[in-house]
Amino acid sequence: MDVTALDLRSPEAGLDGALVVDLREPGALEPFLTARTTVFHMAASADVARSVADPRQDFQTTLECTFETLEAARKAGARVVFPSTASIFDGRDELPLDERAFVRPASPYAAAKVAAEAYCFAYHRCYGLDVRIARMFSVYGIGMTRFAIYDIVSRVMADPPRLLILGDGNQVRDYLYIDDAVRGLALIGEVGSAGEDYNLGSGEPVRIADLARKILRLMGREDLQVAPSGTSFPGDVNRFYADTTKVRRLGFSPRVGLDEGLSRTIEWIKQNAKEVRGLSDV
Repeated sequence: MDVTALDLRSPEAGLDGALVVDLREPGALEPFLTARTTVFHMAASADVARSVADPRQDFQTTLECTFETLEAARKAGARVVFPSTASIFDGRDELPLDERAFVRPASPYAAAKVAAEAYCFAYHRCYGLDVRIARMFSVYGIGMTRFAIYDIVSRVMADPPRLLILGDGNQVRDYLYIDDAVRGLALIGEVGSAGEDYNLGSGEPVRIADLARKILRLMGREDLQVAPSGTSFPGDVNRFYADTTKVRRLGFSPRVGLDEGLSRTIEWIKQNAKEVRGLSDV
C-alpha cells in the first residue's frame, strides 16, 4: 500500500516526508487521487479556543478544506474518511453519546465540523461518494504538543507548589491512545460502510481531576494538590464519552489502556521537552 502525506506547512515544520499542499486551493488535491484512493482527511484547525478567537481562520481551514477535498474525491471517485469530533454534541445530552445524540455545537470549531459532516452526507446522497465519518473523541499520545494531558505533564515538570487545572475538575472526557485511533480510522476505511458515521473513542469516562491524579501518580508526584481553577475557555464542552457499539461491530476495540498510554506519553514529553516547550496553548 502506498501512502502519501500532504501538509499545509513545510516538511521542517510538519510531517517528515510530507508534500506541501494547500487544500483550500480548488483542484490542489486532484493530482493525488484515483478511484482506488482512500483519503484520510485530517486537515483542520483542531483548536477550540483558537476558533473562538479567530472564527474566520477556523472556517477556512476546516470547512473550505473539506469542501475542496470532497470535490476532488467526487471527480476521481475516491473514498473519503472524515475525522469529525465529539465537540459537535450538546453538552446536555445523555451519556454515553451514541451517533444519534443531539447536535448543538458550542464553538466555531464544532460548528465547522457539523457543517463538514453535513457536506459529507450530502455528497454521499447526491453523488454517491463513498464517505465515512469517524467522530473522534479525545485522542492523545506521543507527538502531542498541547491539550489537557500535555499541559498537565508540562506543569508537573515545572515543579509547581500545586497543580492547577482548568474548570472544576468534574469535566468528563473519553481518552483514546493514538495507536488505537489510527487502527480505528483504518478499520472504518477498510470495512465501514459508505454514508455512515462512527463514534471513535474508548467508551470509558474519565474525570479531569482523576486524570490529573493518575498523571501525578505515574510521575511520582502524588504530593501535589490538584487545584481546579473554576473557569475554562469559551466553547469548552463540559462532559462527553462515547457509546462505541457501532464501531465495535466493525471489530474495533482499544488495545492500549489509559495507564499504559499515559506512561508512554509522559516519557515522550519528558524526552522532547526542549523541542515542544512553548507550543502549548497554556
